[in-house]
Parts: sequence; structure tokens; C-alpha cells
Amino acid sequence: MNTVVQAARRLVEHHPGHRVISLYLDLDPERFATAPARASQVRSLVDEAAKEIEALDGLEHDERVGLREDLDRVKDYLLSREAPFQGARALAVFCSGRDELFETIQLARPVPGRVVLDSAPYVEPLLAAVTRREWCVMLVSRRQARVFTGPADTLAERQDVEDSTHGQHDQGGWSQARYERSVEKDVDEHLRLAAEIIERRCRRDGFDRLALGGPPEIVPRLEALLSDEVRARLVPERLEVDVSTTGEAELREALQPIAEADERRSERDALDRLAAGVGSGGRGVGGPQDTVAALNERRVEALLLEPGFDGYGERCPSCGLLVLDADGHCPADGSALERVEHLREALVEAALAQDAEVMIVRHYPDLGPFRGVGAVLRF
Repeated sequence: MNTVVQAARRLVEHHPGHRVISLYLDLDPERFATAPARASQVRSLVDEAAKEIEALDGLEHDERVGLREDLDRVKDYLLSREAPFQGARALAVFCSGRDELFETIQLARPVPGRVVLDSAPYVEPLLAAVTRREWCVMLVSRRQARVFTGPADTLAERQDVEDSTHGQHDQGGWSQARYERSVEKDVDEHLRLAAEIIERRCRRDGFDRLALGGPPEIVPRLEALLSDEVRARLVPERLEVDVSTTGEAELREALQPIAEADERRSERDALDRLAAGVGSGGRGVGGPQDTVAALNERRVEALLLEPGFDGYGERCPSCGLLVLDADGHCPADGSALERVEHLREALVEAALAQDAEVMIVRHYPDLGPFRGVGAVLRF
């Protein structure tokens, strides 16, 4: 599973008793490649947050002091050598000292610098990662196997295995047939090793999709060695690249149309399931009201959203129930409701909390009649 997704789920499940500082630092290399530029951004964001802390109404003295201490901790960390800037396009820091929360997350894409003080971690910029599939790509030949993993646009090479034993001709008088059988036996062993590498990565790290590339007579032999669990993640398209010389950038470019085709298939399948379930008492609901109800009942298997969907609602601070068009009190326990400014974020958080898939539908207009949101249900 994508590590950012794992972090988003941890933060969604974290229920602090005090306010949380959520700071996003933009590390776009065109603007913030140098330490002085980063330090200037850090100080600007911290100054902004410090003013907000002093302006907050209704804070008890201890809570205000705690926020000041948390902000100092975040500042000191980001101005130190500990902060993991290298390899990141953005950095997110979440801090609530009295709740023993301090978490740092590297992001692969730049996000605007921002500080949010709220009763829960502000994870909206992380949520885009929830919809990004984690890929495993193997390029395989008779002698070599190369493994790449990550989201399609940041795919990186992780392993390169080359078998140097087979293909060496014995000059001691072997028959050609015996020699060829020996070579093919070595190839089989090489492909079994390649299959084991994929299986281990699936068990250890998890990935959503698998793509293979290599000679047309070799790839099917590898595919036949994969377990049903791994084969279910395999896309039908094959990568047409050179196994030995292809670099990461070239592979990402070759994978792009395959990833888009896979995205279209997934969207179409989910939308067809939604259409089949809506209005027939089946496993589908459309529209904000019914989708919120299904999330509250923890029945959602897949949450479907248009890219621009948002809105507002209310949430019960005691039981977590999401409510639309309420009278200001929770229908479950009568507690006063808190306003949710971004319904999109609240829906995605609720989906993550019940291990539902989150899908942003970019290629089809089917969610229009449902005001941009729907859900496929488990039951």
C-alpha cells in the first residue's frame, strides 16, 4: 500500500483531545531548492500560525501555551538537519504534543505552503494520494529481471537481477539438444526467481497493479508462474521497452497510456456497478444525502467522486456521525453538531476509516445526475 495512504489512514483514525497543528511545506525545486528559501517559507508559515494562535477565541490558557510549544517544536524541526527534504516535493508535519502526535510525511508532488490549526489533522492535501494506484513493473528477459515500484508518475527501480550462468556453451562436446535443454532449464529457474520476487513484494509491500515487459516468448512463461492473487493485479497491456537499457523516465512515459487505460476500465466498472445498484434496492447509492447515510452505516465498498465535488455539512464530535440538512443537533445522541466546511474531505475520511476504495471519476460524466457523488455498497 502507498505509504502516504497508510499515513492518511493513521491520521484519520487519530482522535486527538486537543488542537493539532498541520503544516504543509512546499518544496518545489524551482522555488525552494535552497536552504535559505526553505527557511524563509518556514518562518513565514510559523509567523502566520503564531498570529492565529493568539487570535483564537475561547482557548484556555493551557491549550494556548500547548499550541505555542507545538509550533516551536515544528519550527525547530523544520529548521534543523533532521527534516527529510531530499527526494520530496512537499513535506507535511502534524503535531499535538499533549496527544503525543508528531508525524512527518514526504509528498511526491508540490502542494502550497499552509498551516491549519484544527481539532483534527488536516489531511485534504494527502487525499489525492488515496486515489493513486501503486504499481509494480517487471521487465524480464532470459537473463535479467528488473523491478520498478511506485505510483505511475514517480516509478523508481528497486531491484536488478541478472543470471550470469545460463547461455555459456560447454566446449566439452555436449550435443546441441542437450545444451539447449540445459539453457532452457536455467531460463526456467531464472523466471521462477523473478516470479518469487513479485510474490514477495506483493506480500510485503502490496501493490495495486502489475505490468510486465519483455520478449513475447518470455513474458507468458513468467505470467504462468504467478499466483492467482498476483495475476488478478496484472494489466492486459505489455510494455514495449528494452529490458536492459530502459531508464526510469522512459519507463514512466511508456507506462502512462497503460495506467490511463487501467483507470478508465476501473472507472467504467465502478460506474456500471453503481448504475445497476441505484434505485433498485441494490448495492449502490447516489447523491450526497444517501452517500452520507451509507458511510455512517459503514456499508461503503467504493466512494466515487467528481474532481470538483465539495460542499458542507455537520458532524457530531462525540459519535462522529456526518449529517446534512440537520437542525444543529445529532439525531443519534442530541449533541451539538460542528460545521464541516469541506464535505469532500469528510466523505473521504469516512471512507478510509472503513477501508473503502476512493475513486475520483475523471473520464466519464455519469456522476452528474447524482450531484457529483455516489457509492458502491458492500451490502
